[in-house]
Amino acid sequence: MIIKKRPIITWLLNPDTPGFQEGLTFAAPQNRENYEILNEELKHLKEIRAMKPKWGLPELVMPSFERVMEKSAPAFEKIMPDLFKEFSETDECGILILRNNETLVYGFGDNQLNIWFFNEQNGHSMFHFSAGYEFVDGQPKLLMTDSILYDDNLLAGTIQHRIDEIGIRLRFIAVYLAVKKYIKVETLIIPQGTFTAVAGTPLEYVEKKKVINQCGQEVIVMDSKWFKKIINDNDIPVRGFFRMQNKKNPEGVWYKELIFVDPFIRHGYHRNAKIEDDI
Repeated sequence: MIIKKRPIITWLLNPDTPGFQEGLTFAAPQNRENYEILNEELKHLKEIRAMKPKWGLPELVMPSFERVMEKSAPAFEKIMPDLFKEFSETDECGILILRNNETLVYGFGDNQLNIWFFNEQNGHSMFHFSAGYEFVDGQPKLLMTDSILYDDNLLAGTIQHRIDEIGIRLRFIAVYLAVKKYIKVETLIIPQGTFTAVAGTPLEYVEKKKVINQCGQEVIVMDSKWFKKIINDNDIPVRGFFRMQNKKNPEGVWYKELIFVDPFIRHGYHRNAKIEDDI
């Protein structure tokens, strides 16, 4: 997976840079009225940016982490109004990098969640809509301009489908934050003589899972390793290999020499859950 540069992220994380970031633009709405609405919604985000909220690092949500969310969602759905209140009290906000080239900017406040939705196309962050979500007497209420909701250039599917999809994204954020806060670390012990297929193999060992970051700044990868501590007590054979070794000659000058490291046995390893590590 390649994380390409996203103008919206560059813009948000550099609040002292005046104006708008090159490549940050609107999707083309159906009429002038909706263009003005999008412009005002982006200006509102600009005002928030000027206040320098604590966005934190952008977070890339991997499929393995989404599966953890799916398993936890039914429990969190029951207390969704309480989660909104809790996250509003701490003004939770952030930037999520999702599949399908989507970027979600979100912020909680006044028991309400607001999002700004961007689609990444050819190096441009295309702003499609902003929406809010709150609970009134325990019932969810979508806060969105009707003319944007009905704009076929900005959203696809039936009106009900659009409402459902936006609601899913809004609740996704609440569940995401709840999972990060409340899910406990699982300790997986691999006993000696046992070879266990471990979900969430470290990215550096599985070529197809490697993440190449080209966005110009650090990104936190949220995957199944986040809550999993692994203790492996097996003896792991390591094949011999060549490497460059630093050496010092009689005159005290350092140089490199190619040496061969003989095969050896590595006696297990411990890997902390990433949530326990300092980011």
